[in-house]
Amino acid sequence: MEDKKFSIKGVIQKLKEYVENYTNLAYLKVVAKVSKILPGVVIGIISLLFLFFVVFFLSIAFALFIGELLNSYALGFALTGALFILLILLIILFKNSIKRGVSAICIRTLVSLRNDEDD
Repeated sequence: MEDKKFSIKGVIQKLKEYVENYTNLAYLKVVAKVSKILPGVVIGIISLLFLFFVVFFLSIAFALFIGELLNSYALGFALTGALFILLILLIILFKNSIKRGVSAICIRTLVSLRNDEDD
């Protein structure tokens, strides 16, 4: 039988390499997840920005249309504002359902990212 020397220095060196490789792997996994999530976030923010402008201009058009029908632009804008207040009240009324829905979507998205990683 061959005598193999047990070297503490060798073990420490291998341990250092292992830790370095493990941290590199963890970093690359984080980068991979961020690269999957970040484009969706950016597209979501851009979509929300465009949605804001669409709602803004449509609400102005709606207010002008109602104002012309009622021969009072002020009343048209007031009714449009009342419509938005009604929408805010509905959101407040159903906030728990909205939270559950958004939470379910987030969980589904994160689980699908995890499943994609396993494949």
